[in-house]
Amino acid sequence: MNPIFRLVSSGVWLLALALFPLAGCEQGSRAPADAEQVSLHIEEVPDNVACLRITASGASRQVVRDLDVTEGQSVSESFSGLPIGTVVFQAAAYAQTCDSVTKSTVPSWVSDEVSVTVSLSQSKSVTLTLYRNGRAKVTVAFDPENPDAGASD
Repeated sequence: MNPIFRLVSSGVWLLALALFPLAGCEQGSRAPADAEQVSLHIEEVPDNVACLRITASGASRQVVRDLDVTEGQSVSESFSGLPIGTVVFQAAAYAQTCDSVTKSTVPSWVSDEVSVTVSLSQSKSVTLTLYRNGRAKVTVAFDPENPDAGASD
């Protein structure tokens, strides 16, 4: 299916993640030297979404943030402690609350990965578009008796 068609037909859900440098930290409450802050804004949480998981993967570590959300509400939240350098952002949304989500829970919505270079000196923006997560059972079979099957001349 054409990705543009999926984007339009799946009830597009945008997450705008604006990265801001850390400023004004009090003595003794400083973030690690390799940390950055991210702000999350969602205009309206869609139906059947109760948990949003944002994953930020850097070269040396991965940060995962779970956020319980309420359908129909807007959300503004700040996260800190993110890696510096090339960071791959990804999001998933679940119908269950975050404390009910396990490794085997299938998300209702997923985003593609977006790579961004995060630094303390320059603000960046990241937009993650979530798509409804369809499921299918795919079966693959090999026919060793007919090696030329499907070949075209």
